[in-house]
Amino acid sequence: MTNIGRLMLAQVRSIGSRNVCLPAAGVPGGPWVARGGRTYRTGASGSTSEAITRARAIRSVTSVRGYQEVGRADLFIQVIPFASPEDARAALTELRALPRTMPQSKGLSDVGEMRPVTPPAIPGVSHVEAAEQPFVLDGEHSRTLTVWCVAAQTVVVAALGGRAEVVRWPQLAEIVEAQVAALA
Repeated sequence: MTNIGRLMLAQVRSIGSRNVCLPAAGVPGGPWVARGGRTYRTGASGSTSEAITRARAIRSVTSVRGYQEVGRADLFIQVIPFASPEDARAALTELRALPRTMPQSKGLSDVGEMRPVTPPAIPGVSHVEAAEQPFVLDGEHSRTLTVWCVAAQTVVVAALGGRAEVVRWPQLAEIVEAQVAALA
């Protein structure tokens, strides 16, 4: 079965599952508008790692939601429950290794390499990693800030993108803190 076929099947199997990503009104800053969201059974990509296999066994459902702060920034949040904190930590390493792509946009150019940075402090998490990727959009210097963290047995991934002078690490840390608190 193709990856797209696996994802479609995983989405059908997750029908009735609640998306645990923050509602737009719950995202600090803003105002944010939700731009789509979905749930699907964890492991839909076909990974055979032990952590993913155990997540599938407990019928874990991954939640994803995109947001837009009109004219300023875009935000992406992904919440992935695992069978244990150790599995979540192992899966974070696997997620970090996956190739990342930038959405194609008419005015996108000069996309730089994603580089690790010192992560912001985020209360309620046991492990956090961060990276920054510069790019030019419509002639303006921009960047995407990404955080991967483990909260109990859940991995939270959040990426905030926009003009370099608009998107800030404290803003992303506050958003991730709110997402982690909503999971408790």
